[in-house]
Amino acid sequence: METRNVIVPVHDGPLDLSRPHFVGIGGAGMSAVARLLLESGSRVSGSDTSDTAALRALEDTGARVFVGHTAANLPADATILVWSSAVTPSNPEVAAARRSGIPVVHRSDVLAHLIASAEQSVAVAGTHGKTMTTGILSAALGHLDPSYAIGGTPVGRPNAHHGTGGLLIAEADESDRTAGRYHPRVAIVLNVDDDHPEQYVDLNDVLDTIERLARNSSILVVSADDHGARLLAERLQLAPGPRVVTVGESRDADVRVMRVLWDGEASHVTVQDTDGAWYQFILAVPGRHNAMNAAAAFAAGRTLGAEPADLVDGINAFQGVQRRLTTTGRHGGVTVLDSYAHHPSEIAADLTTARMLTEGRVIAVFEPTGWTRTAALGEEMGRRLAAADEVVLLDVHATVESPLTGVSTAPIAAKVAELGGRAHTAGDDREIEDLVAEMAGPGDLVVTMGTGTASRVGRAVLLRLADAPVAAPAA
Repeated sequence: METRNVIVPVHDGPLDLSRPHFVGIGGAGMSAVARLLLESGSRVSGSDTSDTAALRALEDTGARVFVGHTAANLPADATILVWSSAVTPSNPEVAAARRSGIPVVHRSDVLAHLIASAEQSVAVAGTHGKTMTTGILSAALGHLDPSYAIGGTPVGRPNAHHGTGGLLIAEADESDRTAGRYHPRVAIVLNVDDDHPEQYVDLNDVLDTIERLARNSSILVVSADDHGARLLAERLQLAPGPRVVTVGESRDADVRVMRVLWDGEASHVTVQDTDGAWYQFILAVPGRHNAMNAAAAFAAGRTLGAEPADLVDGINAFQGVQRRLTTTGRHGGVTVLDSYAHHPSEIAADLTTARMLTEGRVIAVFEPTGWTRTAALGEEMGRRLAAADEVVLLDVHATVESPLTGVSTAPIAAKVAELGGRAHTAGDDREIEDLVAEMAGPGDLVVTMGTGTASRVGRAVLLRLADAPVAAPAA
């Protein structure tokens, strides 16, 4: 999702993690690191702008949490204050920490410390699919009781866990350029795309950050199919670097995906290991892109020495990640799925999957993320959304300030219409919910997409359908 254009200074000194205070503790990445520290014995506190399920979950685990930012939230005995790239320099808790001489460190510094301290570690990177792959790998290696930190919540599990196995699996976020700070034993690079226009100049700029992560690792598991990932592999050939293991459908992949079959919302994936042996697992998540994510997790597990049978059992047990094409519900023959997709590539992948899951119409409810992203990628979003039968556009969801003005969903709608699609807008939430409920019929599939609150539309549509009067049979 869109972040602030921010330069994150590196903290060079030691980190005392016994009493950390998190500003923005409810964020996906922050809450995962906070929970990891909580379970390892740290006394954790933190604040965020609104009361969320993430805050309540941390409180239930033992953290002291506050809604709203004020200097009074900062404990006098805090050993460090942890901030994320969503936090502004003027934050009163950050200012109070600086006045008190409490070290102010970025979330990435804490995660880098944890990765470096682990006996073995894996950092999962890529413009798309990091959260899903981190979740799959943590399940695949579940027999080792790994520690993990995920930027989303796996179905049936928390977003982080402090295990006993000496292995840490962590999602490496490139959005603020900090992914290059990590030194894992194994790095996974799923893809490299031109994303985060507020932070990066172009694809080569993104590659610079991902290359630093790759060169910091001993082993790199990298996609053999993705264009950006192949460019990364070519860069690594110019100077000595990590051992490279490629994975994908390409004929030259070291771990090759031989077949992907679908059974409802599950994927049956067959891979050929580096020794030529074939293995099959069932991923309870739809989509070819997710099958590739699972193959990358399998390949990474093998580089760590895990037995194929254990990896297959772990992947088979994986239930998915919330808001990654998860089922919101069904009523009256209408199925509603929810997706975090916000980049054109993600939109295309999820709509391709949605088309496979129904013989009816696909209705996309899309909430663009960020002013800069929408201005830069809006037309391409519209091009990909045109694959749906109907497109309903919500207003732009923005969590950070932008100097841009006049940005709207109009270019998205125009591109959908230009390509023969049908785009709709409405005045407020209730109008949108009514519009989608009236539009959807038996056999149709509704996909709510975006990083913001689009999922609420899906839930409301199901309630509208449940409350709709049943037509009387003809006489």
